[in-house]
Amino acid sequence: MEDHLIEVNEIEVRRALARSFTGHDPGGHTWRGEIEIGGAEATVDVQTTSGGEPYVEVAAPSIEHPQLDGRLARTLVIENAELVLGRFTHADGRVHVEHAILAGTTMAAVEVQASVWAVAWAADAFAHRLEALLGEATPTPAPPKTPAALLRDAQAHVEITDHRVKHFLDERFGGFDHDPDWGYHGGFGSARVFVDVLPVLDDSTAVRASSPVLSDIDLTDDLALELMRLAAESPFGCYSYQPARREVWFEHVILGDDLDRPELEAAIQVVADTADGEDDELAGRFGGRRYADL
Repeated sequence: MEDHLIEVNEIEVRRALARSFTGHDPGGHTWRGEIEIGGAEATVDVQTTSGGEPYVEVAAPSIEHPQLDGRLARTLVIENAELVLGRFTHADGRVHVEHAILAGTTMAAVEVQASVWAVAWAADAFAHRLEALLGEATPTPAPPKTPAALLRDAQAHVEITDHRVKHFLDERFGGFDHDPDWGYHGGFGSARVFVDVLPVLDDSTAVRASSPVLSDIDLTDDLALELMRLAAESPFGCYSYQPARREVWFEHVILGDDLDRPELEAAIQVVADTADGEDDELAGRFGGRRYADL
């Protein structure tokens, strides 16, 4: 995979992907193809936000499921926590994995390449687990782990990206507090945003901005369906549920390769705006406690 900068437009995105993957007839998408190493066929589109900023949207189909009912919604919201990059969605009778990259007018070619790999891999790798969870099969297969999680030098790459994250946080926000288990964290209104670094592919890393939206709450069908609905309103970020802690989180993940400050700021702002903007209403409708109530 290549790490040079490209403009965020259809031609440059196609060129970046043509060097790494096998492309097919795009069928109306910017690019469509496969990663060749056990993954679903992925589609890539260059889109524009309401503010006129370009972003890249990557998606791949996983299992068939006719409609988004409460059981499926609960399963997907819980499994979102197992994905390193991307989120589960439902459309046209299928579960999909998708990820949106907001990188300004230019981006590193490796960002779109790694995103395509991660999304296509996850759509295929999680299919058996999703079928087992929905069918209540026992034992349930363990969540798949990306290859980077098994590399001996993965921690070294994480430490390099973590140093860059700390530098940007110091520059922009005057520094976040740091916890050895939770990473960097800072307050935004009634919410608190955490930033940590994870291994994702080969020598790539992922930077996760996340916020606890509700605590002390059970994931009902109605709550799960509402979280899926809210997430579908924006291409960025996803809600997840942590059963052991009975918590709802919102997060957005960006690639750590060639990370720049505006990209990290944008991820933090998306998470802060969503968590601070939705926690009051969600708590009022479904119960639980906001971070500010803890």
